[in-house]
Amino acid sequence: MIWRFPVCFAAVFLMAWPATAIEVPRGLNDCPSLEACLQLIDQVVPARDDGEGSNATVLANKLRRFGDSAKHELLKRATGHQPGWRNVAGAILSEWHSWTPSDVSELHEALRKQPGGWVARPLGEIATPEAIQALVEDLPKGGENQTDFALSNLGARAVPYLFPILESDKNAPSAERIIQKMNTLAVPFASQWAAQAADPGQPVQARLGALRGIAAIGDNARPSGEVLHNLLHDSDPRIRKQVDLTLRAVRDPVVVEEVVRTCHPSAAPFDPLALEALKCLAEVASYGDGGRDVGATLLIFLGSENGAERSYAITALGQVGFEPAIPQIEDAMNSADWRVVYAAIRSLGWLGDTSAVPVMEKLASDYWLPEVREKAKQVAGLLSSVGRVSRPPRFSRLSENGDNPFVVDREVLDGVPDSCKHWQWKDTSFGFTARSNQRDTELQVPDGKFVGTNHGEWGGELMWRPKSGEPNSIQKDNVVGIEPDADGPIVLFGLAHMGLAYGYALRVTKSNGETWKSVEVARLPAEADSLVTIGPDLFAAWSDRRVVVFSAKRGILGLATCEVH
Repeated sequence: MIWRFPVCFAAVFLMAWPATAIEVPRGLNDCPSLEACLQLIDQVVPARDDGEGSNATVLANKLRRFGDSAKHELLKRATGHQPGWRNVAGAILSEWHSWTPSDVSELHEALRKQPGGWVARPLGEIATPEAIQALVEDLPKGGENQTDFALSNLGARAVPYLFPILESDKNAPSAERIIQKMNTLAVPFASQWAAQAADPGQPVQARLGALRGIAAIGDNARPSGEVLHNLLHDSDPRIRKQVDLTLRAVRDPVVVEEVVRTCHPSAAPFDPLALEALKCLAEVASYGDGGRDVGATLLIFLGSENGAERSYAITALGQVGFEPAIPQIEDAMNSADWRVVYAAIRSLGWLGDTSAVPVMEKLASDYWLPEVREKAKQVAGLLSSVGRVSRPPRFSRLSENGDNPFVVDREVLDGVPDSCKHWQWKDTSFGFTARSNQRDTELQVPDGKFVGTNHGEWGGELMWRPKSGEPNSIQKDNVVGIEPDADGPIVLFGLAHMGLAYGYALRVTKSNGETWKSVEVARLPAEADSLVTIGPDLFAAWSDRRVVVFSAKRGILGLATCEVH
C-alpha cells in the first residue's frame, strides 16, 4: 500500500487496528442502512487530509453490500469540502474495484479536488483514453503519489499520453519519473523516439521529448543510442545538451570519455568516503565493457594516498574489464588496507586472473580478517575451476550487497556476538574500560598535550596545545583514544552514523620544528570504539565487537580471541 503522507492520530471507536490506520468504528457489520454506516465513519474521519489509506479494504468490504448507492455516496464525499473525508472516501474507493467508463467524470473531479489521491487507482483500472488523460492531467501537480502508481502500472498504454509532457521543459520530469517506474514496459518506444529525435524536420520540442523519453528508459534503451551519436554535433544547443544527457543515461560508450574527464584523485588521505571519486568511478563502472577504453585514465587512482579511492578504482577497473591493470591490481593485494585487498581479490576474479590464485590461496590461509580470507578462498576456487568470476551487470546501490558491490565497508562483515569482556593476544590478557564515544581525550607530554574531541556526527578534532606557543590542528575527525608511544602518540579515530562506520589509527610525529606528520598504522574493519596499550609497541582497538591488535611499526597483527573464564 502506498501512502502519500503517513501520519499518526489518536484512536476513537477503535477495533484493534494500527494507530496510524483509518479507524474502523464498531457497529459497521450491523448498521441497518448506508446512512447509518456513514454516520459511524463520520465519527472517526479526521478533519484534515492525512493521506492515510490503511484499512480501506476493510471499510470497502463493509460498505459494498449497499452496492452502487454506496459508491456514488463515497464519490460525493471524495469531491466534497471536508479534506479528511475526501481522503478517506478516495481510499475506500481505491479498493472498490467495480468500475465502468461512466464513472470517469466523477473520479476525474475527485482527483482535481485531491491531486495525487487515491481515486487515481480506479481511473487506472478503468484505463479508457479519458481515464488515462485524467491521470496525465494530474501528473505535473506533485511528486510521487497514487497517480504515479496508476500510470506506471498501465505501462505501454500510458506512454503515448505522456509524450506531450515529455515535450514540456517545465513538466518533463514528472513523465520521466513514470517511465522510469515502468522498467522495461516502455522499451518498445525507444527506437521510435530515436528516429524522431534524429529527424531535423521534427519540431525541436518533439525531438527533446523523444530524447527525454529514451533517457528515462535508461540502460534498456542502449541499442537506440547509436542513432543519436550524430546529434552530439547538432546545430541546436538544446539538442546537443539533451543528447549528451540521454547518452549518459543509457550508458552509451560514446560519451564515457566525457564522463571520465571529471575523475581524478582528490580526497584527503584519511577521508573515509572519498565521495567525489566514489560518484565518478561508480558512474564509469556502470558502463561495464563500454568503459574499457578509458581504463588507462583510471590508473592514476591506484597511486592515491586514500585507501577508499584506491579500492573504488580497483573495483571500477574490474567492472570495465581493463586487463592491462592486472599487474597493479595484483600488487594491491599486498596493501596494508583491508578494503584495498578485498577489492583487488574481487576485481582479479572478474578479470579472470588465474595467475593470482597462489597469492589468493595464501591470503585465504593467513590474512588477519576472516571476511578477506573467505573472499580470497571463494575467488581462488572459482578461478581454479571455471577461470573467471561473473561480473555483476550493474550496481544497485553504492555499497556491498552480496556480489553487486562498489563500496567495501562494514557491509561485507559477518555478525559477531557481543558477549566478550576480556580478550587474549598470545600470552597477554586484557580488557577495555567503558567509555563514552563522545568526549574529550587528552594525553599529556613534557612540552604540551594532545587533545582529542569527539562530537559524533558533528565531527571532532585532534589538537596540539603546547606549553608555549599557539595550538595546532593536526587532524579533523572524531578522536576515540590516544595512547603514548616512544616515537609519537597513537591516535584512534572513527565514527558510526547512518550507515557510515569506519575506524583507523595514526601515529603522530614531529621533528626539527616541522609540521605534524600523521601516518596510518591500522585500518579497522568498522567503527573504532576504544584503544588500549597491551605491550611495547602493541595496541588493541575495539571495532564492531572485534578486537584488532596492531603495532605502529608492523601494522595489524591479527584479531584477539575472546578469553573464556
